Amino acid sequence: MRGVSHRKEPVMGGALAAMLLLGAAIVLGGGGSPNPLTEILLQLASAVIGIWWLLGPGRFQGHPPVAVYWLAALALALPVLHLIPLPPAIWHSLPGREGELAALDLVGASDVWMPISLVPSATLASLLAILPPLLLLAMVSVLHGRGRDWMLFAVVLGGFATLALGAAQLASGGRALPMYDYAHSGWLIGFQANRNATVDLLLIAMLALAALAPRIRIRGHGAVLLWSGLALLALGAVLTGSRAGIALLLPVLGVCFIMSERGRMRLGRAFVIAGGAAVVLAMVAVVAISTVPAFRRVVARFDASSDLRFQIWPDAWNAMQGYWPVGGGVGAFAQLIRPYERLEAVGALTINRAHNDYLEWMIEAGAPGLVILLAGMVLIAWIAVQSFRSGESPAGHRYFALGTLAIVAAHSLVDYPLRSMSLACLVAMAVGMLTAPDGARGRGKVSTT
Repeated sequence: MRGVSHRKEPVMGGALAAMLLLGAAIVLGGGGSPNPLTEILLQLASAVIGIWWLLGPGRFQGHPPVAVYWLAALALALPVLHLIPLPPAIWHSLPGREGELAALDLVGASDVWMPISLVPSATLASLLAILPPLLLLAMVSVLHGRGRDWMLFAVVLGGFATLALGAAQLASGGRALPMYDYAHSGWLIGFQANRNATVDLLLIAMLALAALAPRIRIRGHGAVLLWSGLALLALGAVLTGSRAGIALLLPVLGVCFIMSERGRMRLGRAFVIAGGAAVVLAMVAVVAISTVPAFRRVVARFDASSDLRFQIWPDAWNAMQGYWPVGGGVGAFAQLIRPYERLEAVGALTINRAHNDYLEWMIEAGAPGLVILLAGMVLIAWIAVQSFRSGESPAGHRYFALGTLAIVAAHSLVDYPLRSMSLACLVAMAVGMLTAPDGARGRGKVSTT
């Protein structure tokens, strides 16, 4: 890799460390709060990998950009603040604490110091869950072009491994190779407990595969293999049964087409091919829906008349107002929503997520959380603008990163992708792909050949 580093082994060692962490995140980070064991294993694995990286290859690769430190500070600020005990005179006055205060009064313990978080154990768990994505962000931010290509390759491998495991699970009727006790059974889920997290992982793997195509100069039969791979990942995305993920499938395919054909095709011809492909896909979909039971199940999912989200959102909105402007504690939604559930909405199912991550964040973090969220978005946007202006990273890397962020941002309107440590690590990787490596900052474009 000319013009990037004279220490080839440490640089590739850094890529290997980041790939190991990403692979561990994909395999172990998809259980969510109902399945904490694998998340603990991932945190332990990330600690071991992080120590190795810091003492070994990480020493030779320079420092992460300043923006990475700011993002880390924003991510850690609220969980840390929510765990700091406050004097009774302060926490008694916080909104939404009436029930806790009354309970403590009954046992004569209302004058103790208490943190902002109503569920400190959940907030501590959230704080620990943030650390692996932040470590991966730092790792990727100091990688150069070839090392980042290897990261894309790791995402593609993770996507196909998810697809293979999910196919085996489907073939057995959901009885074989279960990763978690609490999961969406009967659908293609792979290493995740939630089909919505699985579809996001598969969509991101599609972007990674398309981003790699120009980097390895795929031509002829290679293009057939590329689109066959994209088709398999797309089929897997459909078989997850995730409605939002299926709705995102066509835009993702469009971005994949642009990335794989970038600089080799006129715009008019590209639109003709894309339009023809859309017609063919529509015809195939009609045939599949009419003949294959699995696809009919997917279509039936689009009847949203009994969707639980429409019962959760009004209660979640009331909870947000009840804890505003301070919030009830990062990671504590499952307990925070209880006092605000309407009796007619209470059922056998336990509501542990708001199915709108923006709303859930407002319940947990309040106005400070809104400020931090907006500040983080502005900072990431600034990193992206600087990346496009400088041209210090390959176009495919930038499109992959922005596509990944767009998928997660859109899906967060109806789900909670960032609550999966697998997806949080993929988002961290995407942000890291937008940054300029240490050796390239301030001296023009970086060579990636």
